[in-house]
Amino acid sequence: MDVFNCPNCNSLFVMTKFRDVCDACYKEEEAQYDKVYAYIRKKTNRTASMMQVVMETGVEERLIIKFVRTGKFHSFPISEFLVKSAAPTSRAEGYAANAAIRSLRICRHLKMKKSA
Repeated sequence: MDVFNCPNCNSLFVMTKFRDVCDACYKEEEAQYDKVYAYIRKKTNRTASMMQVVMETGVEERLIIKFVRTGKFHSFPISEFLVKSAAPTSRAEGYAANAAIRSLRICRHLKMKKSA
């Protein structure tokens, strides 16, 4: 069990493999995630670029990238551009990004198949 300073607010917290910020900042991140999710959930916004999502939701780009890299959108079809703009920095993040791109392609394929 390691104790670290929160990178956002500098308070002490116990870092786990699931959380890299303190509880207060984690709750704030979840609120920001809910904003992004609500925005992307609308059918017209699913092809939005990173900058469109940032401008419309007010959520920082680094936080959206963190959501994509950690796989929070893995079961939801988002734009391939949004996934690629969150380029992975590690092998695990690469797997999450590739899984998101694959699910996006599968959803598009099923949609095309359904309309034919």
